[in-house]
Amino acid sequence: MTSLNVLKPGDSDPQFQGLILGCRHGIQQCTDLLQQLSETSFTQTENGSSSIGAHLRHVLERYQCFFAGLQTGCVDYDGRKRDKSIETNLEAATFALVSVAKRIDDLKAGASGPLQVRESVHHLSPQVLLDSSVNRELMGLITHTTHHLAIIALLARGQGYPLPDDFGKAPSTILHERC
Repeated sequence: MTSLNVLKPGDSDPQFQGLILGCRHGIQQCTDLLQQLSETSFTQTENGSSSIGAHLRHVLERYQCFFAGLQTGCVDYDGRKRDKSIETNLEAATFALVSVAKRIDDLKAGASGPLQVRESVHHLSPQVLLDSSVNRELMGLITHTTHHLAIIALLARGQGYPLPDDFGKAPSTILHERC
């Protein structure tokens, strides 16, 4: 596979810009939350649940796989590093968030070239390899992040942290609630 070509700054595509805003929003929610949490709260588990840190690591590593895949033309979501330091250390998690946010900001509209996605979809089946696009993968990252933020919200609120009402809510839910 070949690397994707990226257009110059100034190119505008309203759909792409909306996707970038959606990605930024999810990452900003993570950043805002980390500024409130203690190391203990970040790593706390109860009743066999995953920690806030584990959910955050998973979100960040999906983004990292996406960015790695832009270089090769194939996003392998099973190729996550599963970096325990992101899950257990607020400083490492904050650094990873800043890095992902910068890479989101550096994306340019009009990325082109073949893009495929590889991922396991069942433990008894081989990985699936499908054609996709940058925009489709950004949309998937947004919904995936929102899903994990909803779980993180339950965990954080359960520990007594106040969060905004829209933390971890899907954009469509926020819009529906405004009507």
